[in-house]
Amino acid sequence: MPLPPLLSLRNEAAYRTYFEAQYCNTTVVTFDGITVQFFPEIFNEAFYRDSSRAAKDKANFDLKRAQSMDWIRAVLEDSSLEVYRRVMPSSKVRRITLEPTTPYAVIIQIDSRNARRARFITAYIVDSASALTKMRSNPRW
Repeated sequence: MPLPPLLSLRNEAAYRTYFEAQYCNTTVVTFDGITVQFFPEIFNEAFYRDSSRAAKDKANFDLKRAQSMDWIRAVLEDSSLEVYRRVMPSSKVRRITLEPTTPYAVIIQIDSRNARRARFITAYIVDSASALTKMRSNPRW
């Protein structure tokens, strides 16, 4: 699938405003009818990176992730992509949609009370073969 072009906005604040307008203030529905909710506070989780693998502090704005923000909707709405089910240790169910050529992953968490609703968790370019293998080791959706 061809992904939308990368966003090129002025600064971090502009990306945050764009995220809220394009995702938090609208409805996104997956190709198979799951309504995905986006919340402003998830911006830091989705578009920041840890200062180091050990830190787990989400301290650095990640321009590369922010520039691919328009890919989120495109990936969620595309029925031709790889979709996996991951059950977390907490028993929460996450759905990973993977655009394999980039590769780009969008992760949502399914509502435990209503499987037709979900919450956006994060999205990113998968930059390691081991992470890609781990995603694909989950059962298909």
